[in-house]
Amino acid sequence: MNYYLLIPFFIILILFVPIRLQLKLSFNVLDFSGALGFFVFKKQVEHQQFWIKGKKILSKRDNEIESKEIEFDSKEVIFYETFAEQIKDKTRLKELYIFYNIGFNDAFLSAMITGYINCAINILFGRIKNKKPTSTLAVFDTISYNREVCQFALKTILSISLFDIVYSLLMSVILSKKIHAQKQKSKELSKKQNTGYKSKTYKRAVN
Repeated sequence: MNYYLLIPFFIILILFVPIRLQLKLSFNVLDFSGALGFFVFKKQVEHQQFWIKGKKILSKRDNEIESKEIEFDSKEVIFYETFAEQIKDKTRLKELYIFYNIGFNDAFLSAMITGYINCAINILFGRIKNKKPTSTLAVFDTISYNREVCQFALKTILSISLFDIVYSLLMSVILSKKIHAQKQKSKELSKKQNTGYKSKTYKRAVN
């Protein structure tokens, strides 16, 4: 038996066998802080805390704090948006759990807002079920009547093949570069138009 024939088989197996991914995210609305955890086959590969301060995001990983300014037209943000768009239809959603704790030092107000949030989440779950009918969805709410708190968390389990991940990454790199270049061109064009309009207005005012 030629064992070299098994090599292509194992390569195809690795590329197309679904990978189990788990994402945990928590966020405190009152102080704009949260934590993010990423797991592959239940093994943690990423964990960091973060804080939002104005237009900056502070993240803590391995006792090191980094600061990044949020620029929605930056290459990094455009890449993540493109990657999410590429990968969403290739990913199988298995489980999605949403947790939240609400309290506004007012029992009636806290209960009313909890009802609104549950209605919004149920609408979201309905739309997800239409696209991902085999997924398991659940929401767990806690009402804190005697204190002020606003915390949200989610836990999701996904599966996707390595081939789809690599393909989505390659497409995202190509498309994000094109999108970023187009946005830069449109910015430069608008600046030139604004500069030309100001110069014409100035000449008219002088004359």
